[in-house]
Amino acid sequence: MNILKEKNVLRPIVDYKKAGQEKVEIKNAMVSILIFALQAIPLQILYQHGAVQFAHTGTLNLLWEIPVLFLWNEIYFYASHWLLHRKWFFMKVHYKHHESREPTLYSVYSFHWFEAFLLGAVIFIPILVYSFHIISILSLPIMSILLNFLGHWNHETETSKNPDYLGRFTFRHTMHHKWSKGNFGFMLPYLDMCFKTTTPKNKMK
Repeated sequence: MNILKEKNVLRPIVDYKKAGQEKVEIKNAMVSILIFALQAIPLQILYQHGAVQFAHTGTLNLLWEIPVLFLWNEIYFYASHWLLHRKWFFMKVHYKHHESREPTLYSVYSFHWFEAFLLGAVIFIPILVYSFHIISILSLPIMSILLNFLGHWNHETETSKNPDYLGRFTFRHTMHHKWSKGNFGFMLPYLDMCFKTTTPKNKMK
């Protein structure tokens, strides 16, 4: 990445990193990863008791199941993120993630334990209502990890495209960290546009 920066292919979006920030982010992320791991226990219990089932045939179903889970992840994240920005939840829970005013790859899972639990629960509603193919289910955390890394890596190419442009989700989420206002969506800008929760244009810089 340093080579790309030296050649001006990539540019940092904001520069507000605190001393020792990454150590705090790693510590918080370890707690979040533990919470995610513990959530596998009720998942296993539900599976053992037949409350949820996973399909192992019907590979063509992946063509619609994975997009459906992607859209569900977008809706769930938007709703959860909006909730976390209500005053009480922000002051007691979500503030920990926003201590990283400059997002880094280590801040991806730098959460309060309750936020980790809330976001990790994204999988439970879909599997309780439909028997998705096991590959579709596994695609959800993979998509989440990859998009989270891209959303927090705080670099983009030089562009004059509007912040609402689909490909500028890294910029949108970085502005969310910078100002702690609006841009509650994960990758897509459409829910923010629909519910008028985009970060104000005068702060999108």
